[in-house]
Amino acid sequence: MTETLGPSDFGTRFHLAMKSFGGFLAKAGFGLFLIVAAFVALVATTFVGIMLAIAAVFLTFARPRRKPVHGSGSGAGDTLEARRTADGWVIEI
Repeated sequence: MTETLGPSDFGTRFHLAMKSFGGFLAKAGFGLFLIVAAFVALVATTFVGIMLAIAAVFLTFARPRRKPVHGSGSGAGDTLEARRTADGWVIEI
């Protein structure tokens, strides 16, 4: 009947305690790894977002300013007139 209680010597109890403590450390370490990985992902995406915003600001300032063309010589402006014929579309200048 005493064999069903399991071993009760100090070495076995210490081994079981270290085994359960190791399991706890493994779970805690994995949780800590997840938190650190989420933080690193947050910092990386924030950095990339800031870099894209800075690039967009620089591109808006670097783009040359164009003045609209109001007299191209033909008097028609920038649009072409098109009409449909039996053979297809004809563009008139």
